[in-house]
Amino acid sequence: MKVTQNLQVERVFVKNAKDLIPLIGGDFQIVRGSCEEEVAFAALLSVRSFERGTNHARTLGGELLLRLAGTLQIKDAIREHGVSNGENYLVVFGGRERAEELIEKLGLQRLHPIGCEPEKLKTFFEKSALVEVM
Repeated sequence: MKVTQNLQVERVFVKNAKDLIPLIGGDFQIVRGSCEEEVAFAALLSVRSFERGTNHARTLGGELLLRLAGTLQIKDAIREHGVSNGENYLVVFGGRERAEELIEKLGLQRLHPIGCEPEKLKTFFEKSALVEVM
């Protein structure tokens, strides 16, 4: 899913999370989430927080985890939304070509996106935005 020109979100299946953890960073993050919109919104807020200088984490990937969890505690955010075996979301802070390259390089299997129910989506949006005022 293209969120912006330089922000991509793909639902993927991860077989080897422990092997991927050391590779995560820089221009991508792999996270657990309930639906594509939840992850895309948190990713967009993360990018915007760095643009405005209101970020709480040192990296975009760290900021994404904080916003998904609705907390400023990175350990809690990783425990709740960090990569694990099974269904995850690949978030690429770059173009479509980079997303395709990472899916192949990391051995990820692309899955069909899952949308959120409107009631749940509102809750996710509020939780992600709450980090802004903490």
